[in-house]
Amino acid sequence: MKRIIISDTHIGSKYYKEEELICFLSSVEYDQLILNGDIIELLKMPEFSKRIKNLIEAINFSKEIIYIVGNHDVFLKNFVGQEIFGIKFVDKYEFQEKGKKFRIEHGDAYDEHLVLVQNQVFMSFLSLIQYHLEKWLDLDLSSWFVNWRLKRRKFLRVWDIMNVNLDVDVLVCGHFHVPECIIWVQPNQEIKTYVNSGDWVSHTTYIQIDDDQVRLKEWKSGNTDN
Repeated sequence: MKRIIISDTHIGSKYYKEEELICFLSSVEYDQLILNGDIIELLKMPEFSKRIKNLIEAINFSKEIIYIVGNHDVFLKNFVGQEIFGIKFVDKYEFQEKGKKFRIEHGDAYDEHLVLVQNQVFMSFLSLIQYHLEKWLDLDLSSWFVNWRLKRRKFLRVWDIMNVNLDVDVLVCGHFHVPECIIWVQPNQEIKTYVNSGDWVSHTTYIQIDDDQVRLKEWKSGNTDN
């Protein structure tokens, strides 16, 4: 099975890479599409409503689609456990391939500001403030905030994250907007893998899982690699 994972597209925000994302979704082949949180910024109207039509048309709804709810689309929490228009809404997603256990979750649970980033009222207020500041000041606040957090290390280290996920072989996250893949061998010779899918604001990165093989990739215009 070929799985494609994307996260943090932030559709509706001023700086999300709309053209690249639509091109990517229209071109890439998959058996399962996993949307790993912070996909849409529904509060940022009317930009969202104007931009969503082409994106919906680019998604192959004949395939299995999993939507893992993030902190920016926390209003979708009410749909967790349900399937709507062929989209399955979940908190996290797990599966096994060839003896390997995979866990995919957005990653906000590992944020030092957990109470705030998972609070629906706070995130709604923050999204509206961000929208107006980006519009008035022409600033990419999402990328600025990610870089600021990186400098101040306001989230748990990869090792700390994996220490609470030792029951899996591969952990896939989003949320931090930093595309990276880290592989190491435990003292008992078990191989552990952490992968972050990055985002579609500062990057155009995604994760491809073919059976049990994990690859972190970057999409570029004109790319025909499926």
